[in-house]
Amino acid sequence: MRILLPPSEGKAEGGDGPSLRTAGFGDGPLAGARAEVARAVAAFCRADPNAAVIALRLPASRAQTDLAANTAMLDAPTMPALDRFVGVLYKALAPAALPPAARAAASHTLFVSNGAFGLLSAAEPVPDHRVGMAAAIPGLGGRTAPTVLAAFWRARLAPALPDLLACAPDAVGEHLVVDLRSSDYATVPSLSGPIRASALPVRALTEKLVDGRRVRRPLSYQAKQTKGLLTRALLLAEATSRLVKTIDDVAEVAESAGLVAEPRGTATAPTLDVITRWNPTA
Repeated sequence: MRILLPPSEGKAEGGDGPSLRTAGFGDGPLAGARAEVARAVAAFCRADPNAAVIALRLPASRAQTDLAANTAMLDAPTMPALDRFVGVLYKALAPAALPPAARAAASHTLFVSNGAFGLLSAAEPVPDHRVGMAAAIPGLGGRTAPTVLAAFWRARLAPALPDLLACAPDAVGEHLVVDLRSSDYATVPSLSGPIRASALPVRALTEKLVDGRRVRRPLSYQAKQTKGLLTRALLLAEATSRLVKTIDDVAEVAESAGLVAEPRGTATAPTLDVITRWNPTA
């Protein structure tokens, strides 16, 4: 099984891992692109902070803090990606409270889409930063005109994704790819070819009573929490060697975590709705 998650704007500060300048970007298929983006973002935030705030869509309340983090991306301490992200989804996932076996499973099962690094495995070291996929960054590919990161990463992730997801102990086609990415990240890249045949897109919905009837909506906060709860349940299942290879397996895991799971789509293109009922007795 593989699980694809969106990042969160909230990040844990600090870290005790070596900086990217010290440790480098590894030798994987995204190493060069990651170095290019990190250097371009740091240079942009340093040279033209006012333009960077706009291009990176940094909120006014955190603009100076986020600019400083981005400027220091190459030299700041790192921590595993699973610990760096601390938004609603990751609070529900609660990485610090995962049993050791589930944490170990996350290292080869969990991947996070990210504007600065493309796609991160759970254990990969990452510095504090705030770089969204919608950001337009100058200096990429030797161009002075800004490049939108979604387009930059889409072109590089599409050919690299099979290798990125086919790490031990499985191979693409032999495991399910549970796609929990948000709309901003779901097409970076789109899942195609042999990966699409193994993919299971999941919608996280909230069900509430409205005028006496149940209404389902993809409300942001609750949907993120639902994704975190499902991810945690899937990692716990993986840690107990429970095989999660089909839509029915994911549905069973979701139900065991107190969620409502409803298969959708077709036999060749399944999707799954996972619903949290916030007021089932109202």
